[in-house]
Parts: sequence; structure tokens; C-alpha cells
Amino acid sequence: MKKYFLIPALAVLFVACQGEKSPAVTYDNLKVQVKMATIGGRAATWAADDIVYFSDDASTKPGFQFKAASGDISADGKTLNATYNSASTKAKTIYAFHAPQGRIRMKKTETVNVTYDGTLGGAAIPAGVAAKGKVITLSPTVGVGEFTLQRGYIEKVRISSSKAVFPKTLTYDFGGAGVNITKTTDLIEVTTAGNGPFYVPLVPGSETVTFDVDFMNGEGQTIASGSFSGTLAAAAGTITALGKLDADAIDILDPSVEEFESATQAIKNMGIGVNLSGSFEVLWKEYAAQADRNNPTFYERQNGCGPTTQATMDAFATAGFKCVRIPITWWMHMDNVYTANTIDKVWIDRIQEVVDYSQKANLYCIINMHHDAHASVDQGGDWLFADMKNYDKTSKAFKEIWKQIAERFKDYDQRLIFEGYNEITDASGTWTFPRDANDITAANKLNQDFVNTVRKTGGKNSTRNLIVSSYSCSVSDKPLNAFEMPSDLRPGHLMLQVHNYAPTSFCGFSSADHETFGTEQDYTDIQNAMSTMKRLIVDKGYPCVLGEYGAPGEHMAKVQQPNGSWRIKIPEEERAKHAYYYTLEVLKLGICPLFWYTPQEGNHRSTGTWTYPKVKDALIQAWNDFIGPQ
Repeated sequence: MKKYFLIPALAVLFVACQGEKSPAVTYDNLKVQVKMATIGGRAATWAADDIVYFSDDASTKPGFQFKAASGDISADGKTLNATYNSASTKAKTIYAFHAPQGRIRMKKTETVNVTYDGTLGGAAIPAGVAAKGKVITLSPTVGVGEFTLQRGYIEKVRISSSKAVFPKTLTYDFGGAGVNITKTTDLIEVTTAGNGPFYVPLVPGSETVTFDVDFMNGEGQTIASGSFSGTLAAAAGTITALGKLDADAIDILDPSVEEFESATQAIKNMGIGVNLSGSFEVLWKEYAAQADRNNPTFYERQNGCGPTTQATMDAFATAGFKCVRIPITWWMHMDNVYTANTIDKVWIDRIQEVVDYSQKANLYCIINMHHDAHASVDQGGDWLFADMKNYDKTSKAFKEIWKQIAERFKDYDQRLIFEGYNEITDASGTWTFPRDANDITAANKLNQDFVNTVRKTGGKNSTRNLIVSSYSCSVSDKPLNAFEMPSDLRPGHLMLQVHNYAPTSFCGFSSADHETFGTEQDYTDIQNAMSTMKRLIVDKGYPCVLGEYGAPGEHMAKVQQPNGSWRIKIPEEERAKHAYYYTLEVLKLGICPLFWYTPQEGNHRSTGTWTYPKVKDALIQAWNDFIGPQ
């Protein structure tokens, strides 16, 4: 059995073999990770041919020596990862230290001063581990605490104690004085390597100490935590338990849970889709004042659409669409977002009913938090903003609402996808980029909150594909450069979402200046958007959905007359030309396009017939031309 020893950031530990006569101890393929330390006041770095010495005294001829059979030196020369072949010693006390530039000649008067900031680079040398029938223990100067991991996705463990029981500043005196602990700390962070048990140094004592332990992934995302009590041994070398990853934490990502397809594969399978726009995202505050919250279809009717039925979803699928996005506003369906934030049962029941329609039609389905974010500034929502000043308050409510949604749908298969928020802006409703650049941090943190919250609900949410968004879903350099993809416990299950209504001179709800698609500038504007998406999304490897695009129908489009009045007219044929060209260009980038202005309007929504069949046909033709003959 191989022994894996990881030497921590202080880079100096020592062990003693028990017994009056020290027997030889042999290690096979010992693995060592050594972080840079300060030796004798000199900063230490590594070279490829360096040797790690384990010496039994302060002489210049170490009695215990390893030389790497293979090794990996970091580019900055600060970390060595190496495998050492068989070595042995008869020394009673073994001092471990590393030798920059080949060797260090320790003198009896020389000391090794280590300033330790509370961060260990790896687990300490295990105590009480059998080695060739013998027992290795720590020096009687420093104790040891143990914590246990049973899942490899835990990369960091933060341990805080009720008293300062971890060594922080150590002086190793090879002239015979041993170890002098001059400073202690109540907080350390250990970087782990695989599963436990793992060990940390403790200042010995006889009192009982409480330890709070946070188990985290590599990004510092807390997966589980707990409190544990341990009695420090009066004599070091005895282990006190600091805790272990408990059953509840393990269940969060139970390996027996089905692994859903990756986000990249899902993008391919989602093909082309439409938004169920104008149904569940109704925002206007006057509706909230007059609405019967016990009658959820009231909201579906406010934009002139009939209630969604199974026929609605069947029509999407029959036409050739593979995905439907259901925009949903939640804040009007609870008593108070910040306090009494339980979602109305009739509302989430209705959402589930419509999701079930999509599942029965074998469509991918995206549900989101829509006008809780964008447009709530002037419409009464006033709560979900990218705003660092109020982040704590907003985050708490945001996570609580998503927890309820995720719990309701945790058993649905991979065709159901969650989207964290839609077109989030700062508290002033600033488009493209917030007035205060710090508020970008809030947008990124809310994305991370969304991912963490969903994952912690377990079940099939453990590997469900999730959609996170750039600030205001903008396709612009500044917000996309500031976007940070959240860390995830199961890599490969996150997608980025952006929106783009190019060219705005044709597609803009209130900025259109022509009603015939196909000017030179139209094509230039679209290609500029494609170039940005390729450079800042596709080339970075982000699976992506274009959550909204398209030109509005005749009943919505506004073209301003020279006299300032508005003429409502963009012919269906022109919308279809735009839809075909834009959709095909997006598909070429490997992005899933979701058309916003659903070609079903009014009562056609309920019956599953088409208000704008030419637009529908153009979208499907773009998909068919993209995939080619089957």
C-alpha cells in the first residue's frame, strides 16, 4: 500500500519513530508536495534537479535522503510535486526540510524561521499510521487533529476553533532546541488531495475546544459545515477529531444520482426554440393591484394571449421547435419578497402544469426569474438588482425563492433547465453596464448564489443544466469581459445566456426607423453582434443560449413618422427574412437561438395555431438548412 504524505506550506515537519532502538523504516513511492518557505532568512525556490533531504541531525551529511525519481516543478519555482523511490533510515528523530538549489548545509546554530499565515498547502504528516509494521508518531512538541473526507470534490477545509490552538509562527532549531511556537491562530485552511483522513498541527493542551469546519470546493464554495468538539492531548502525538463530511453533505451530490448530459450536449439537443412570451412574465403594477392571486390565468390574459394549453406545446414540437423558454415573474405571487416570501401555491402549481405540457410534448423547457429583475425599477418590483449595497438582503430573498422553485422541480429530467435571472440591471435600471462598476460583482455573486442554491436541493438538481447571464444579458465587450462563470460542484453543466435585438434600427421596439429588412447596415450590425459573441463567448468555451432575439409583430412594432407619430407596421415577410438570416448566423456559432416574439398570438396561443406562419416557417427553415439533409 502506498503512503501519501503531503508537507504543508510551512514546508518543515518532523516525525519520530517509536522504540528505544529505532528500527529501519522503508517507504515505497512516497509522494511529497512541498510549498516554498523561508529557510534561514532566504526565500526558497526549486530547480528541476533539487533534492529533498530528511536528516537525523544537524550534520552536513544527512542520514536520510530522497532524490526524486520523477517530479513536476511549478513555473514560478515555488512548488515541487515529486515521487520518491525507496529510501530508509535508522535515525531516531527525522527532521524534514527542502534543499533549494540542491542542498542546505544546516549548522548547529542555524535556525529555520517559518512565518505561517494559517494556510496549509496540504495535509500534515499522518500520525498513528502503520509503516512496515511500525508506528510513526509526531514529535512530542506539536499535536495533531484529524478530519475525514469521503468525497473527492472537497478541495479545501476551513477550520476555526474556540481558542487559538493552531501554530502560526514556528522556529525550528536544529541545534537541539526543537520547536518554539511563538504565535498561534484560531483559523486555518487546508488544501486537501482526494479523500481523507487528513491531519493538521495543534498546540497541545488539556482543555476541550470547539471546532467549526467548512468543507469547500476549490473556489471556496462551502458545500457543508459542522461543529465538533475535541479534547487536546496534554502530550502531542495523540489525535483529536475535528469532524468529517456528514451524510447530508454527501447526499448533495450522491454519485448514484443520474449524470445528466453536459451543457454542451444540451445546446446541440435544444436545437432552436421559442419564448412563451406575454404569458407568465406579466409585470405591470396595476395588474398586481387588481389581480386575483387565486386565479393564475388572469396574468396570462393581460397581454392578449389565451391561456397556454397542451395544444400550445404540441404545436411547437410538431413545427420542429425543440425548446421553449417560459419567462416567469414571481414577486407578485408572494406577500413580501424579503419576509413572507413563500410562493403562492396556485401560481407554482400553474407553472408546473405548463412545464408538464412541455415535457409531454418532448420539448426542452427553460423556466426563469424574469421581471423580478429587469423593468422592475419603474413597475413596482424594486427588489432584484445588481447592487452591492443591498446584496446581502437581495441574495437572501433570491436564494429562498430559488430554493422553493428547485425543490418543486427537483425530480424532473434533464429536459428541464433553470435560468437564474433575466436582464438584471443596477438599482437605477442602467443598461449595458452599471453606473457603479462594483455592482458587476453583485451580478456575478447572484449567479453563484443561484448555482449553489439549486445544487444544494439535491436529487436531479445535482446535475441539472443551469443558465446564468451576463449583466443585462448584454452582447457588449464590457459586461461580457466582466462576467465570471460560477464555480460548480459538477463541472460542465452551466450555460451562459445573452440577448440581442440586432439591428435595433429594424428590431427595436421604439427605435426602428425602417420596416424593410436587408440594408447593408442591417447585415453589418448583425455580423458585429456575431463577432462579439464568438470572441467573448464561443472562443472562451462557454455553452450559450441566445435567450431573446427577433423583430416584433405588426401589433407591437413601432416605426416613427417624420411628424413624430407612430406607424405600427413591420410586414410579416420582412420579419421572416430577418428571422431566417439571424437564426442561421447564430446556429453557425454553436449557440441555441430562442426567438422572443412567439409566432402564436391572441387565442392562437391556446389553440396551437399560428398567427405568423411565415415567421415560424423561416425559423424552422434556418434550422433545417443548418443541419442539412438527415
